[in-house]
Amino acid sequence: MSDQPPAETETIRAKLQQYGFSETAAETYLAVVERGSATASTVAEAAGVSTSYVYDVCDDLAADGFVAVDDHRTPTEIRAVPPAEAFGALRTDLDALESAVTARYERPADDEETFEVVKSRATIGKRLVDHIDAAESEVILQLPARRLPVVADALRRARERGVLVLLTLGADEGDGSKSDPEVVSETGGRLDGLANVVRSGLAGAPSLLATDQERGFVSPATMLSWDHDQTRAITFRQDAVASVLVGSYLGNYWPMGEELLVTRPPSLPATYEMFRHTVFAAELRMRTGTDVSVDLYARRVGTDDPFETVTGTVVDARQNLVEPGNSDFGFENSLIVDTGTERISVGGYGAFLEDYECKRATLRSA
Repeated sequence: MSDQPPAETETIRAKLQQYGFSETAAETYLAVVERGSATASTVAEAAGVSTSYVYDVCDDLAADGFVAVDDHRTPTEIRAVPPAEAFGALRTDLDALESAVTARYERPADDEETFEVVKSRATIGKRLVDHIDAAESEVILQLPARRLPVVADALRRARERGVLVLLTLGADEGDGSKSDPEVVSETGGRLDGLANVVRSGLAGAPSLLATDQERGFVSPATMLSWDHDQTRAITFRQDAVASVLVGSYLGNYWPMGEELLVTRPPSLPATYEMFRHTVFAAELRMRTGTDVSVDLYARRVGTDDPFETVTGTVVDARQNLVEPGNSDFGFENSLIVDTGTERISVGGYGAFLEDYECKRATLRSA
């Protein structure tokens, strides 16, 4: 079919097939290219296909800009479009495709903005529900008690998934610091199933949410308390911001409230990805007199050692999640574990005060 070496022809044919040509279409196209222009019957003979099939294939090649079909002549003549012109269009399409794929590649993981200013209370409610529904390990939430119905169903779904939920319910600004019964009455007293721990909060505290230390929300208290407030809220997806928000919440706002509800101790064994949940569960089980053992996927703090399984018995918990707390500062939630050879302090992933940092833990009754 060609004066080109067979190997070179085969390489060209393979490349055409790589870009979407069928084997027969590649053969037909090369037969046209090598002749510049030819009748359908000549192309059919060179390509080893029927003349009717050549017409079908060349109509498709013409639509894609690779050949021109002159059916005003008898017999019909098929002419190859200059390769620079034909493949120039393909290069343009590939450049456009590359740009589109690059934009998708550089977009945040779930197409969310890193930060978003929200003006509408209805939009805030939707964002809160979306964030809570996306939580896999932990929800930390502070908001006016009167707004609890907006997120109640989402909180209930989170608890059913086994998510740790810490909830502070505040009075509306201007009502003063309400007592525990008054805060509960604003929710209709229906707190069971919504959170692991519920505390009352002071009027005027900002509304905030952090889920899995990844996503969150923060707004002035007035935005969710007053019906005609003109302030703005911010929703975000950024680990560093969420971590700071959680630390501020547990260190400042959480201790200011009064404990209203604590769930029953969880059944064991149980595995937790978020270490606060590990500490919470271990503390509640130990308060029942249960000896608790733990398998920690952990490593020594400040090292690049690989994470390994460390097994031991929990002998103490440093925490402020449930009363009475015994941590020295708000975000200190750690375990003291007897491994049989030493006693070690263990914190969550990224810990810096404890002996070990832990990515995952399984609690068992000893």
